[in-house]
Amino acid sequence: MKPATLLKRTSTRAFSESRDGKIYQNLRLRMTKQQDAINKRMTEKIKLQRRKQLWQKRRSPIKGIGLFATLPIRAGTPIIEFKGRVIPWEEGAIMLLRGANHVIKFDANHDMDARPQWSPAGYVNHGCHPNCAIKKKRGGLWLTSIRPIEQDEELLIDYDFELGEEFEPCRCGHPRCRGLMLRRKDWPKLRKLMSKVL
Repeated sequence: MKPATLLKRTSTRAFSESRDGKIYQNLRLRMTKQQDAINKRMTEKIKLQRRKQLWQKRRSPIKGIGLFATLPIRAGTPIIEFKGRVIPWEEGAIMLLRGANHVIKFDANHDMDARPQWSPAGYVNHGCHPNCAIKKKRGGLWLTSIRPIEQDEELLIDYDFELGEEFEPCRCGHPRCRGLMLRRKDWPKLRKLMSKVL
């Protein structure tokens, strides 16, 4: 080994073990952590931007404004997060009885008021044979594809209203449309009630 190289290595080791060297190492470590945090935020931002490209608000033939796929979407893809006020389930039940169609079950004791003013996800329309569902991911509620979705196809969920809640006629246009935004298991109860009235 050349004397100059040996001297350089010895000097570097001596600097690393000195007080200034330790300060320098701590500074480099902090800067690396800060850079890692910046990179992580940038990656999350890019992912969010890409996710936003999956949907677009447009006029819907079903009702008012709807959400449409801007690209082909694979099954199981989180598309957009629902935002809104988390409220007690009792308040959510009252809102549903008064005709609200933007109340989502959040957990066993809470609902979410997910009207469009909180998030564009609130524009998603009902379909009797939907291509999406609301699933809990990353601590939030996400509109998630349940089958492959073609570009320009409207994103739809089953509102799944219970008998006793305010529900509307369905206009999804599917050949097997149920006619009402009522969950399947409540149809026998509805038929029974109608037979008593008619």
